Amino acid sequence: MASGGRRSGAGRPKGAKSTRTKEREEALSKAAEQIASVLGENAFQGDAHALLMAVYKNQDLPLKARLDAAIAAIGYEKPRLSSVDANLNGAIGHYEAQPIPTESRHSDAVASANGSAINGHST
Repeated sequence: MASGGRRSGAGRPKGAKSTRTKEREEALSKAAEQIASVLGENAFQGDAHALLMAVYKNQDLPLKARLDAAIAAIGYEKPRLSSVDANLNGAIGHYEAQPIPTESRHSDAVASANGSAINGHST
């Protein structure tokens, strides 16, 4: 570094790939070409998840193979449910759970809302 802690060299431009990245991509490209030349037109064009989906949706395959493919693919299709610690001490939010008083139970509230007297006749 130059004096003052600033960089003096231009270095690699932003977004440019390093030599190692370029070499790795070339090697992957060559490997893909070799595999395609061996398999020819029979090569599967999708990714691993697409292959798993093709297997478990194929009803001509044995159920065991389809289940194994479905089990392997489910983690990519549906999120796992997270565990939740529940600590219930009778309080819900900021309200306390309390018993309903006898005089305001549902049957009494319905009778008074309908205008019924105690003997069941309207007033």
